[in-house]
Amino acid sequence: MKPFEEQFTAWVDGKLTGAELAEFEKQLAEHPEAATEKEDALKLGQLLRAHPTAPSLSNPDFFNHQLMQRIAAETPKPVEKKRAFFWSLPRLAWAGAFCLVVTVVLFQTTIPGGAKHIDKSNYFAQVVESWPGNPNVSASTVYSQDDNVTVLWLDGLDYIPASYALNK
Repeated sequence: MKPFEEQFTAWVDGKLTGAELAEFEKQLAEHPEAATEKEDALKLGQLLRAHPTAPSLSNPDFFNHQLMQRIAAETPKPVEKKRAFFWSLPRLAWAGAFCLVVTVVLFQTTIPGGAKHIDKSNYFAQVVESWPGNPNVSASTVYSQDDNVTVLWLDGLDYIPASYALNK
């Protein structure tokens, strides 16, 4: 047995006959709107036969453009979360404050004594280690804070070369 939709189409087209027609009309008693649907389908068929082709458009591109614009306007657009720029103003301020704190901590921990080593003189020298080439000579340093001078004192030298003499 055919499904109801196929029998309905055959009934509208007038292709049901005899026992099939009688049986289908019994089923139509359950569907009172079927008669109006048949009339609508027959009217549509007559219209399609009277106008077999669609009228040609004078400007199909303009029609397509207008249609696409209307579809775009009526279609709800998905709401996209706008991603903010990575370095927003508050984040930039926090990053600057963090960099300042790190700089101060590094400055305080890596420079021993901080500003204590600033002297009156533009030059500063510190003797870290000294060793003479001759084992009979000993070297020591003497620092005068008043004069801001460091002197290297050598004990055990037999003579001082002439090139080290002070010119007066």
